[in-house]
Amino acid sequence: MPSAFHSLRPSLIKRKHRHKSTRRGGKRPKKTSESTNLAAGGEDASFDLKSSASASTASGRGGGGSLVQPLGNLLPAAAGRANLRDAGLGGLRQLPDDLLVDVLGLLPARDLAALSAASKALYVISSHDPLWRAIVLDELGGDFAFAGSWRATYIAAKWTREYLLEVSAGKEFAVGPVSMPLDRYFLYSDNAEEERPLYLFDAKFADKVPEMGSDYEVPVYFQEDLFKVLGEERPDYRWVIIGPAGSGSSFHVDPNSTSAWNAVIKGAKKWVMFPPEVPPPGVHPSSDGAEVTSPVSIMEWFMNFYGACRTWEKRPIECVCRAGEIVFVPNGWWHLVINLEESIAITQNYVSRRNLLNVLDFLKRPNASELVSGTKDRVNLHDKFRNAIDTAYPGTISQLEVEAQQKAAARKKKVAFWDSAVDANTGGFKFSF
Repeated sequence: MPSAFHSLRPSLIKRKHRHKSTRRGGKRPKKTSESTNLAAGGEDASFDLKSSASASTASGRGGGGSLVQPLGNLLPAAAGRANLRDAGLGGLRQLPDDLLVDVLGLLPARDLAALSAASKALYVISSHDPLWRAIVLDELGGDFAFAGSWRATYIAAKWTREYLLEVSAGKEFAVGPVSMPLDRYFLYSDNAEEERPLYLFDAKFADKVPEMGSDYEVPVYFQEDLFKVLGEERPDYRWVIIGPAGSGSSFHVDPNSTSAWNAVIKGAKKWVMFPPEVPPPGVHPSSDGAEVTSPVSIMEWFMNFYGACRTWEKRPIECVCRAGEIVFVPNGWWHLVINLEESIAITQNYVSRRNLLNVLDFLKRPNASELVSGTKDRVNLHDKFRNAIDTAYPGTISQLEVEAQQKAAARKKKVAFWDSAVDANTGGFKFSF
């Protein structure tokens, strides 16, 4: 599978073992397939999802009458009748759907997940749950806990409660204002019925439990992390996040002007995001950005403000991120997250070349001692970081500054021309019809 189709999924979670039949060279059982047609008949071949093919075999590929149930961006665009199937399948569009499902059934899990990032059409077919049922039964045998779908089951197969309790025995994690072992937190979260459940949000999980830190890989899209040049002096940057339904994070901007990715291993999270220049309704940041006044709880915001923002010209970006999916959060964006069910996730903040100048500007603000977080040496972080970048990547900052000046000049030139074109009072130029 081409590297461009690298998986945006926490496999991430590495599989260390395979089912006996796979390790010893065994092959998956040959499949027989029923009729499938992801593209409805007629001249319009856009998605009109019908009963999907499932091959019934001893390994359990599918079950009769299983449906493709699109969630999130599995759904095609509601407007128009664009042929999303053919456009998204490219040269594979000639294959009937039942044959295409069988072909994808030959792929290993990592390649199947990677393929889902190529287009909407391939996302739909690659997320077809009977494909993942075969993989789960083939690789895991009976050693799995069903997580609502076969795809989610495969992704969460390693990070079960039992595994996490085993590797973290004797360790405590940050839970709100206190620390507690994981078994006590699970006991609490199973019985919590309050509006604001305590949230496990720990930045030192990989130091406390090295197995958890080595169980995942950073997706290729986010591997450039310039804060690495600081070594152990870098600010906190990665967290394990565990919480019951209803827990989450109220509106905030990620620390130190970093960007972030958040990968759901188990459960589902609803995200609401606003661009930097649009503070969410009910959220009032101070002029220097050091303080934010917002509703007491997430549910209070949804009850009192959510409806209002849906009529704004600049409406929020919303999504539900499920097991095996990742959300990218650009620097400076406001975001709220609420768990729709018990969820486990990994998140990391990072600095790329695209964001380096923003971070440096943020770190040298006059009130850096109040704004910078995740490190004890807040005041000197800018100088340390800049010097480390100059040593590791000579000339990078200067090059980025020149490029930024060129882009700013180009934007100014474009705006200046438009102003002269539409401002009748200038007398220099105006449209005449």
